Amino acid sequence: MTKILPPYYGSVFIMHRKGKCNGMIKIDLWRFKSQKSGKTYLVEVEVYERHIYGIKFYLKSQSHLNQKYSFMTNDFEPRRIILSCIHIMYEYFKQDTRSSFAFIGVNSPNENTISNTKRFRFYRTIVNTYFGRDIFEHRVDENNSAYLLLRKTEISQGRIEIREIENFFRNIYILQNSTIQ
Repeated sequence: MTKILPPYYGSVFIMHRKGKCNGMIKIDLWRFKSQKSGKTYLVEVEVYERHIYGIKFYLKSQSHLNQKYSFMTNDFEPRRIILSCIHIMYEYFKQDTRSSFAFIGVNSPNENTISNTKRFRFYRTIVNTYFGRDIFEHRVDENNSAYLLLRKTEISQGRIEIREIENFFRNIYILQNSTIQ
C-alpha cells in the first residue's frame, strides 16, 4: 500500500535566538520532519527591521556545516519541503500585516555560479504559483539568485524603499552589485 503524504509537513516553533547583525532583530528557529525520509529540517526565520523576514532551511544533520544551505538531500520531495517553509511564512504573514519576505537560492555543490541557480529557479516557480501580485511586489535579482516579496502597502506608504532594502541585503550577504527587478 502506498503511503499518502501531506502537501506540506507541520512545523514546530523551537526558540528565538539573538540577531547576528545590525538590522536583524532575532532569529526564530522552527523544525519539521519529513514523513518520507524521516529526516528533520530546521528553518531559520531571520526577523529584520521594517517587518522583513528572511527564510532559510537545512537538514538538522547538516547544521554544523558551513555549507549547510547548499547540501543536496536527494530525497526527491523539494516541493513538499518548500511548501513546509511557505507554511511557516504564512504564520508570519497572518501575525504581521506589514510582513515582507526575502530568500536566496544558494548554489548547489555542482554549480559554479551564484547567478540564476537551480534552487532559485525552483523557488521562483513556487513563489509565483502560491503568492499573487495583489498583496506583494515580486522583486528578483537573478545575478544573486535573490527574491523579495515586498508588501505593496509598505511601499505605497513609504515604509519600505526598494533600493534601501536591496542595499541592506547586499551588505549582509555580500551580494554582487546588481539591480533587483
